[in-house]
Amino acid sequence: MKINPTAAYQAYNKISDYGHTLRRTGAAGETPAAEKSGKTDRIQISQEATRQLEVEQLSRSILAEIREPASAERLESLRNAVQKGEYNVPTDRLVDAVMRHLVA
Repeated sequence: MKINPTAAYQAYNKISDYGHTLRRTGAAGETPAAEKSGKTDRIQISQEATRQLEVEQLSRSILAEIREPASAERLESLRNAVQKGEYNVPTDRLVDAVMRHLVA
């Protein structure tokens, strides 16, 4: 059976939020009945699944940027700069762009 990591992550968050709500609404020191009887469901997301989800989200954001059309003037100026050997990307801007994608 294949598990969609995005759906599993969302389900985990819903269950986690529901459990926190139950704990907040219960009396101090009182254990919910479901926990006493052992009738609780738990979902555990592996680190690999979490990484896969992050990679999928990063891929989607990169694809969204790639699909945005560029103006003809911008493309022509870039083409001319590359042909003349004048095109360069400042290292700090390149590092910032890579880090934004890795951290976001």
